[in-house]
Amino acid sequence: MRTVKKKILQYSITFLACAIIIFIVLAIRGIFRNPGMKDMMLYFTDAFFSVGIICAMVGLLIFVSNGGVFDMMVYGVYRFITLFKKDHTDVKYPTFYDYRVMKAERPKAEFLFLVIVGVVYVAASMIFLALWYKY
Repeated sequence: MRTVKKKILQYSITFLACAIIIFIVLAIRGIFRNPGMKDMMLYFTDAFFSVGIICAMVGLLIFVSNGGVFDMMVYGVYRFITLFKKDHTDVKYPTFYDYRVMKAERPKAEFLFLVIVGVVYVAASMIFLALWYKY
């Protein structure tokens, strides 16, 4: 039951955050200055598409990161920073293998809710695009 509530909370917060960003984008574009119907559909298409793509791409970036694509870069930055410590030989992960083993033991970050919400917003932008072509 707790996981269902967690999933609902993830989806609703992501959906609400994207909706707020869409509202801000529409306000910046001038939706409240009473544009024509064709311009309004174009503004909605732009806002929904840009926010949906960004949300979906962040989810896909988390998916790629879970696979370990950025581990070498993160480990390199970690080792570079430890060079400036007082005792730079005292490191938590002396080898990249140790770092990978530690990363494998951690739970993976969830990403699917971001991708799904992003795809929903992109689909909504396609509907507004169809309406734009109609007018």
